[in-house]
Amino acid sequence: MNDVVVLIAVLAAVALFSVWWKRRDGQVREVTDRFTADELAALGVPAGSAALVEFTAPNCAPCRATKQVLDDVAGLWPEVAVVAVDVADALAASKAHHVMRAPTTFVLAPDGVVRGRIGGVPDPGELADLLEDGHGHGDGRGRPPRGKRVSADVHVEAAASRSPLTRRSGSRRSRVA
Repeated sequence: MNDVVVLIAVLAAVALFSVWWKRRDGQVREVTDRFTADELAALGVPAGSAALVEFTAPNCAPCRATKQVLDDVAGLWPEVAVVAVDVADALAASKAHHVMRAPTTFVLAPDGVVRGRIGGVPDPGELADLLEDGHGHGDGRGRPPRGKRVSADVHVEAAASRSPLTRRSGSRRSRVA
């Protein structure tokens, strides 16, 4: 009888962990962090440029999917750099910013301040919202630059619980502009 109770407890713990992990995966998290100018230069981020920095690993399928999402969303803002960094090639930066998994993406302001951190494949709508709300471009009402539409080449359903970095809720239907 004890074996059955232990088995049920382990299965319940695994189920709870998997639900927690799935809800957290790909969501923008607000962090108080900053990359130094030397770190940005070492990672290949152009000086004075806002950037999406993705820490990757070899043979990582989610990393390839993340790169596609970052390229699609950042395509609306040509001045936003997209930089992919192999975790093994940037161990100092990985340690300094507590990168524990690949992919991990940082949304950086031009001065290196982290506006958001994403573990896993980002939600294109949340990523675009973060860039719209904090990038300082567009028409001043949180819209992409003139003549652009949010694009990720997929239909995006926004998560029911939005990140504190984003202001809007609901869903976004997106297509390549």
